[in-house]
Amino acid sequence: MGDILFIDRYGAYLGVREGIFVVRVRENGEWKDVVEISPAQLDSIVITVEGVSISASAVILAGSHGIDLVFISGFNPVCRLLPATYGSSLKLWLKQVRQSLNRARRAELAKSFVRGKIYNQMVVLRTFHKVEMSSGRGSNILREAIKELEGFNYKLSKVDDWKDAGVVEANAAHIYWRAVRELIPKELGFTKRLKKWSLPPGEQPDPFNIALNIGYSILAKEVWRAVFIANLNPYVGFLHARRPGRMSLVYDLMEEFRPVVVDRPLIKMSRKETNTIKHLKDDEENRRKAVRQIWKTITSTLKETQPPLRNEITTQARKLAHAILNNTEYIPYKIRW
Repeated sequence: MGDILFIDRYGAYLGVREGIFVVRVRENGEWKDVVEISPAQLDSIVITVEGVSISASAVILAGSHGIDLVFISGFNPVCRLLPATYGSSLKLWLKQVRQSLNRARRAELAKSFVRGKIYNQMVVLRTFHKVEMSSGRGSNILREAIKELEGFNYKLSKVDDWKDAGVVEANAAHIYWRAVRELIPKELGFTKRLKKWSLPPGEQPDPFNIALNIGYSILAKEVWRAVFIANLNPYVGFLHARRPGRMSLVYDLMEEFRPVVVDRPLIKMSRKETNTIKHLKDDEENRRKAVRQIWKTITSTLKETQPPLRNEITTQARKLAHAILNNTEYIPYKIRW
């Protein structure tokens, strides 16, 4: 995994000079080069604000080197550069569509994603429960939540519809986030996981929820990339409802990785670097620094774990493609405990 060029300044310009990417910004009425980097060093270019200009030569250079050029709006990846060399497998896409329309097969695959997610949620809670116990701060809430989550495998085994698998996932998530709340410093104001549609008009989420949203946007970027590598259709999912333009399969595959790639490192950050999370609701400069630190934390998690979690995401996408092609069982990703 190479470096990520992260562009988050309004008015920045991404161009090319002698085969090298150059990022320029205007300061005191004059243009100033702030980044010069070879395409050989880059894995991704991520643009997170509007008002960034990109030259055609920069787009062509990124495409010719297979660099992932992604645009993020708010907390969602909205588009990416798709090289002309990308070639999907029509056979795989047809089987993916057919299996998504088969009630039993759709339920089977939906349950697999949920099973992997709940297992990894339990591992995250066990990890922190062990830390709490070693510090003399044993938590009955954590212990009870782990026990309750263990019982969800039985509940999932009784499900025969993808929608019911989603209900199991939602109920397990309620228990999981109730336990996570005990781990987050009270000063961050985290009481539950908030989705954008659950917020009253005009109300902003607490800093930890904002951090989670940023982390999940990074994970979505990685899973989207893996889905393309595996030649899967990102819009034909099994656990998430299909809507025009919604990357349902990306959200499906994200589920088993959310606790490991995003939740665990951000819980650690909230406990050790509380002020970094708090700065997400601070002035623009501090907020930008905090966002960059979260990007650094999550990308380091993807890159530096052994084996790298980024590789594991790609492997799971390929396993899913194989399962669909051969109509076999899909085994979700489970972190070692």
